[in-house]
Amino acid sequence: DIGQLPAVLNPDRKAKAAVNFRFFCEAYFPQTFRLEWSDDHLKIMAKIEQAVLRGGLFAMAMPRGSGKTTLAEIACLWSILIGARDFVCLVGSDKDHAISMLDSIRTECEINELLLEDYPEALFPIQCLERIANRAKGQTYKGVPTRISWVGDEIVLPTIEGSPASGAIIRVAGIEGRIRGMKYKRADGKS
Repeated sequence: DIGQLPAVLNPDRKAKAAVNFRFFCEAYFPQTFRLEWSDDHLKIMAKIEQAVLRGGLFAMAMPRGSGKTTLAEIACLWSILIGARDFVCLVGSDKDHAISMLDSIRTECEINELLLEDYPEALFPIQCLERIANRAKGQTYKGVPTRISWVGDEIVLPTIEGSPASGAIIRVAGIEGRIRGMKYKRADGKS
């Protein structure tokens, strides 16, 4: 059992991040986003925010090395942490690329202290695993299994009552992989 969850350190920062993707990127990933945003970045970030918060689709094309993958990874994490999406599929150029993107998200969940400060309901149970994925099978919170999945081609965040991210899933696939028909049965019975 992981014990008591830490309190949210900065509720104002968390509330602002819930409705502003650019702020989320700047507030929680200062080492990743060190340079000024270009006009293209700002347009893409506005489209990501629109799609996550209100729905919609868009295609993103930018030059190599301009941060497309990083923005996509952070957008997936943002969308589930704020509770806007329960299931996110991140598609890479191939399966290996997709897995490397998921590994990047896992790393942020394990080491990003700023995220832990404001999203302890999602990240404290992950950090309690101490990078030993097998611990997920037996982990509980207040005697109830957290049901974390921390291996393979998916992340399932801990099932914690009251958490906006409870049981949220990020799954990855390569562009030619099986994308259609993806589903997951959550602990609350929802598919």
